[in-house]
Amino acid sequence: MKFRIETPGHRASPSLKEFVTKKLSTLDRYYKDIQEIEVTLINEVKGSKEVVNCTLNIRIPGKDEYIKTRSNIFEDAVLKAQESAKRRLRIRKTQLQQARKKKSPNRKVSAKSAVKKA
Repeated sequence: MKFRIETPGHRASPSLKEFVTKKLSTLDRYYKDIQEIEVTLINEVKGSKEVVNCTLNIRIPGKDEYIKTRSNIFEDAVLKAQESAKRRLRIRKTQLQQARKKKSPNRKVSAKSAVKKA
C-alpha cells in the first residue's frame, strides 16, 4: 500500500507525515486490496476560525472510496477520516462477501427454499 500526502499552501512536518502513515496503515486490516491512499490536508481560514479539511481517496480495484472530514487540528481530522474509512471498508467487505455467497454454486439449499422455488 502506497501513501501520497499532499498539503497545498504549506509544508507538512515529518512528524505529521509519520502520524498519517501510521494511522492509515491500519486500514489494511479491514480491506486487503488497498493499492494507494491519497491524503490531502488543506488549512482554510473562515472568518476568525481555522479549519482543516482532510480528504482521503482510497484506491481499490473497482470503485475508489472518497472520504472528507473537517476539524480544527490536523491530527483530529486524520483520525476522523480513519474512523469513517474503517466503516466504509467494513461495509464494502461484507457486501462483497454476501455477493460471493450468492454466486457460489456449492451452496446448500434448505428444503423450504427448494419447495418455494418449485
